[in-house]
Amino acid sequence: MFAVIVNPESGKGRTEGLPQALCRVLEESGHESRIFPTQEAGDEGRQARIALENGAQAIVCVGGDGTLSGIVGELAEKDVPLLIVPAGTGNDFARAFGLPRDPVQALYAQLHGERAHIDLGTVNGKPFLNVSGSGFDVEVLRKTEELKAVYPGEKAYRKAVTAVLGRYKPMELELSIDGGAYEHRRVTIAEIANGQYFGGGMRVAPEAAHDDGLLDVVTVVPVWHGLIPLLLPLLILGIHTRLPLAKAVRVRSAVLRCPGMTVNIDGRLERMDEARFGVLPGALCVMRPKKRG
Repeated sequence: MFAVIVNPESGKGRTEGLPQALCRVLEESGHESRIFPTQEAGDEGRQARIALENGAQAIVCVGGDGTLSGIVGELAEKDVPLLIVPAGTGNDFARAFGLPRDPVQALYAQLHGERAHIDLGTVNGKPFLNVSGSGFDVEVLRKTEELKAVYPGEKAYRKAVTAVLGRYKPMELELSIDGGAYEHRRVTIAEIANGQYFGGGMRVAPEAAHDDGLLDVVTVVPVWHGLIPLLLPLLILGIHTRLPLAKAVRVRSAVLRCPGMTVNIDGRLERMDEARFGVLPGALCVMRPKKRG
């Protein structure tokens, strides 16, 4: 049985009618299916547990990065494949994973793909799939939540970036890499990445790979507000790391310390004084689309 876990609130209603269409695709492919809708925010993990207890042989996640993040903790170190149906606001991990933007086509690509294992990151012991960190992106996410009711999908992110540009203040933090000494940093962003994209298509960690057993730590120093609109295209293209203002390093562990900071965990915001990051190599079973050609 394929368990179709759906967040009805994802992507400003993009999921309406979609689970039923996906079930038809699964049935045409010879798979039984059952829909498990989330009841409230943060319910994804509970629905995944219920699905596994009911004998699910695969999990189909219908939603965005936040919905995915709520599920992967339940699937870590289990040989139950996850299939990703992008139907959220940003769908950043689906982008890095090479999935079609159309939800039904994305499911088809994975059904005809191959089983693989990819890494998960952890923050204070909690698994995440894509990107976690703090700084400018946290303020953008807060503003995006306000704008989702007005603008669909990635447009909400773009409008949020514009709104935050003129008022964002850099943050002070301490960073330790692979157990080394803490260094004081004043940054615009500090991201720990398993995937390449965040914020609806900004390629914050262009060299990140979800199957290398490592995380990419990307920091960007403060810049004059007037330069940010000029630098954003570089971030979207993923060439900001070629400039002196950004640093990127591959690590097995990292720690961010800043009293009262808010941390972005795959689009979910949590307050903490210290964020300890690690990696679980090959912990998540997925169906990887076959490479074209």
